[in-house]
Amino acid sequence: MQILLTSSRSISAQQQLHAFFITASIIFICCLCGILTRPVTYLAYLWPANAVLLGLFLRYNHLKVSGGWLGAFTGYMLADLVTGNHFQLTFILTLSNLINVIVSLFFIRYWKLNYRNYNQGFTFLYLFTICALGGCLASALFAVSTIPYMPNTFMSTQRLGIDFGMWWAGEIVNCITILPLILFLPTTIEEVRKNFKQISLRKLDYTKFLPLLAILISVSFTHVFVGPGALLYPLAALIWAALSYPIFTVAIINSIVCLVTYHSLTDFYLLDSSNAYLTTTISVRIGLCMLGFAPLILCIITSNRRELYKKVLRLANYDSLTNTLNRRHFFEQGEKYLLDQKNNSISLIMFDLDHFKKMNDQYGHHVGDLLLQHFSQFVQDNIRTNELFARVGGEEFLILIMNTTLQESHAIAERIRLKAELTPMRLNQDELLFITTSIGITHHSLPTEVSLQNMINQADQALYQSKTLGRNRISIAS
Repeated sequence: MQILLTSSRSISAQQQLHAFFITASIIFICCLCGILTRPVTYLAYLWPANAVLLGLFLRYNHLKVSGGWLGAFTGYMLADLVTGNHFQLTFILTLSNLINVIVSLFFIRYWKLNYRNYNQGFTFLYLFTICALGGCLASALFAVSTIPYMPNTFMSTQRLGIDFGMWWAGEIVNCITILPLILFLPTTIEEVRKNFKQISLRKLDYTKFLPLLAILISVSFTHVFVGPGALLYPLAALIWAALSYPIFTVAIINSIVCLVTYHSLTDFYLLDSSNAYLTTTISVRIGLCMLGFAPLILCIITSNRRELYKKVLRLANYDSLTNTLNRRHFFEQGEKYLLDQKNNSISLIMFDLDHFKKMNDQYGHHVGDLLLQHFSQFVQDNIRTNELFARVGGEEFLILIMNTTLQESHAIAERIRLKAELTPMRLNQDELLFITTSIGITHHSLPTEVSLQNMINQADQALYQSKTLGRNRISIAS
């Protein structure tokens, strides 16, 4: 049990009490929700408490302490006792529920599963497998080994196989529908904004809601055309949602769809007979697991590919050392600027660090790289986001500025020149490395027949003039 607890030596009594009340309150509410879904005596079709407790202990270490475990035990016991259950049976049911969480946490810790990186590799698949074949299975085995032999029990020794299958399959359904909501829950404001960015009132894209509309229609079919095939109705729409929405949004949609579909099928079989419900529930629950699992895995794979594409695209368009545009991407964007009808003028500023080769030879290439990063950083701090800034050579940089006068472009260049001269790079505590830059500027009104390459040649000639006149100065192309 020690490996399942956060070290309690450094945890105060107030923190233990805090963990107790939070965990007890949440588990008590979750248990009441489960008790209210019991369609046949004690056979709840939804029991969120175990998945919620596992998610809380995985996400929030400050709750996984002695106070948290005691709070969970208290929440389980109170919910059953206040709804009229007997103490001895309630105690065994509580142990069955806690075994699910304890065994799952043990194997997650034993195999050192980094569940926080659920979107990397097969992490989510391993986590789900551990829960299904670890905690859920252990809980079901303990339950059918004890509960049928307790006084006032609701399980029968004549149908241990059915009770075992219903408990195990039910726990897996709870895991796939509830646990992702807690694990994928955004932790920062930025994550929340990212998840709901598509719901912007200023620029509402109605096509974003088409997968959601398809889900609503397909789920409504499960109530109109009820039967075993209803499990497949929402599948295509869920796949569409998994390809369109972020993981937390998909987890919410997935849980709602699974629970609504499950409720529809439960009512359908209960209206037939209790025997029909008992004989089909295991099959329905396993089908729900597959229905809920597939969209989550697909969404994770899609998110990984999307992030990989962004990384590859950035590597293709940006200089990895200075985080500026590379030459190819600068030309692509620059040509678009020249053709944009909204632009009326264009300025090109070329920079070259003075005596860079000498500093490279004296201090080494590592210091030279740091110097390039140092220079590019304060240039980026002194230009607007819509201005193109690129590294086009070893120590040569370009800035493309739209809709400014020649005087404004000169002022920007002068500000950067002074910043470079007055902002040395610290090599160590005692040594500062001062740099200067020579600058060439060319300016044109649009439209113009001068190509971007010709503008670069003009700025390069002006830069050469600055070098000839003694460096650390600005020259304007005639």
